[in-house]
Amino acid sequence: MFAASHTPRLAPAAVLPSVRFMRVASICAFLTVFTTIGVHWLPRLWENARTFDAQVQLRHNAIYVDQRWMVLAHCVLVVISMAPVALLLNGTARLVAMFGLGSYIMFAFVEMLRTSLSIFAVNRVWRSGYEQASAEAARATFRSAIEIFSGVNDALFFLFLAAFTVGLFCYGFALLHMHGFDRQIAFLFLLWALLNLPGLIGFATGKDSISAPFEWVGPYFQPVARLLIAGWLWNVSNRLSLKTT
Repeated sequence: MFAASHTPRLAPAAVLPSVRFMRVASICAFLTVFTTIGVHWLPRLWENARTFDAQVQLRHNAIYVDQRWMVLAHCVLVVISMAPVALLLNGTARLVAMFGLGSYIMFAFVEMLRTSLSIFAVNRVWRSGYEQASAEAARATFRSAIEIFSGVNDALFFLFLAAFTVGLFCYGFALLHMHGFDRQIAFLFLLWALLNLPGLIGFATGKDSISAPFEWVGPYFQPVARLLIAGWLWNVSNRLSLKTT
């Protein structure tokens, strides 16, 4: 983190994030380890619900519903954990990191919108209406709404994944010229971004064969990456504490 002649300089002390802010960010990053596991592993409990009627019944599954709310919390935690990074840098590196933070905010907004639509529109209105309607015409209307949302959901997922990947690249490049642990975290961000690209390309082109070999990234790589980032943020907070004393 300490400046050198050929590395991005730290921002002036007046604009550096507080030690408390860095530690809150670290704790949030640590919590994302568990929310990431929930986001990627819990859906395996209902992966056999492939028929339309079976999916309608998911609204009664408490774990499914709680997992939806967990996604909302996860997005907030990610943004908080990434928020102070730009304040650590100066010059071009800071601008790149700020663009990355904007990408993370976009990722969180899109994913929270997608999840909120799932909770309130799909489950509480359309699936509930389909289940309770007695007239075939009403059931057909609710079913059409649910099926149309599938395309909207895909569009939002693409934006979510694209924004998140851009954020990873920005943070990786912003930290790339640092030293020690900071440089290792830069490589971690860049590796994560590269591992996301096949999924993004496969989803954009509709070719599952591109993304299929990288399905392990979410459930296995991401929790480990988030744990390392949490440790790095705490390490930075300790160095800031020494710098300000």
